[in-house]
Amino acid sequence: MPVAGLFGSDLPAASGFRVVEDPYTGEPVHVIPRIAPDFAVLHVQEADPLGNARIYGTPFWDRIMSRAAGRVILTAERIVPTAEFSRCRELTIVPAFLVDAVVEAPGGAWPGSCHPCYGVDEAAVFDYLAHSRDPGWLDRHLKDGRAAKPPRAPRRAPRGARKIGLG
Repeated sequence: MPVAGLFGSDLPAASGFRVVEDPYTGEPVHVIPRIAPDFAVLHVQEADPLGNARIYGTPFWDRIMSRAAGRVILTAERIVPTAEFSRCRELTIVPAFLVDAVVEAPGGAWPGSCHPCYGVDEAAVFDYLAHSRDPGWLDRHLKDGRAAKPPRAPRRAPRGARKIGLG
């Protein structure tokens, strides 16, 4: 994969990046190997039992990671019938053939956001950051139940969802 802006930097030598001739311009260009994670765990708003997934909002990185990873695990705010996906196929961002497992996990992106279901819980993020160097804090945090019960706003259907039977 070509990457611009690395000439004059120590990063290519430190990272083992290579220089090749650009086939279009003949100029030298740095190239890096593709990222190929063993797993991608993606949280989506809706999935069906087969693994088809919808992402309301910006799907850019989720779409890329679902294609780059060797295996994909979906966590979903809700599981919907496959018939819902059949009615509006164009809303499927991650197709089932890429997915190895589906887990219904309402609140699964917390303390991050899952638009439009809930926003970022900044207080929880700052709490985590404040304690992140304490080796026993995460275990205590998980055991005290706060991580298991993220605050939830009432679920709202995505804009236009009522028209296609999602709301």
